[in-house]
Amino acid sequence: MTNSVIGLYGGTFDPVHLGHISAAECVQKALDLDVVKMVVSANPPHNKQPMLSAKKRFELLALAVKDMPYLQADDCEMLRQGPSYMVDTLRYYRQKEAGASLVLILGMEAFNSLMSWHRWKEIIGLAHIVVTDRAGFVNKLDSALDDYVTPHLTNDKASLKHQTHGKIYYQPVDVDEISSTDIRRRIVDGKPVQHMLPKVCWDLIQKSNFYT
Repeated sequence: MTNSVIGLYGGTFDPVHLGHISAAECVQKALDLDVVKMVVSANPPHNKQPMLSAKKRFELLALAVKDMPYLQADDCEMLRQGPSYMVDTLRYYRQKEAGASLVLILGMEAFNSLMSWHRWKEIIGLAHIVVTDRAGFVNKLDSALDDYVTPHLTNDKASLKHQTHGKIYYQPVDVDEISSTDIRRRIVDGKPVQHMLPKVCWDLIQKSNFYT
């Protein structure tokens, strides 16, 4: 019997956009994950503070995925005090879902910054890491990570189900280039953004005057 396989996709989601949704869906389908938990980073330790509160960002995210059975908005980092460290989220899930395979989904850019993360060496002992390569981008691994990656690297996606943690796997994703920064800037400038966002999110952003 295989374990349940839970994807964890963290982000500030300020705001969530179609690029986030497409990447999560792509990895979920390619790896046959039971669910992808989209975890709102309540107090991101590395990024500057988000424009919207965690509560409002979660509200937008929950709206965006409400009709998607394999994607779920997750507020576990909002329920903790202090900086939102991914290692703490993985520990929380490892206790909550002891027998599950946990799959941390990271873009190449985020993965290349891994060594700056809080208690980063503990992550591979808690979860697999799936690194998403994106078409049209320089998908180059930082050479400083070579020695770290090599013993964990696999081309066998089935191993992500048969083991609960410890593997690194590359998964290409085909998503449009959209950034939350660009969306916020366009809203301020009065430029169209509705092609970048789920309609329900754009409706709420307009109604609530977010980002103006």
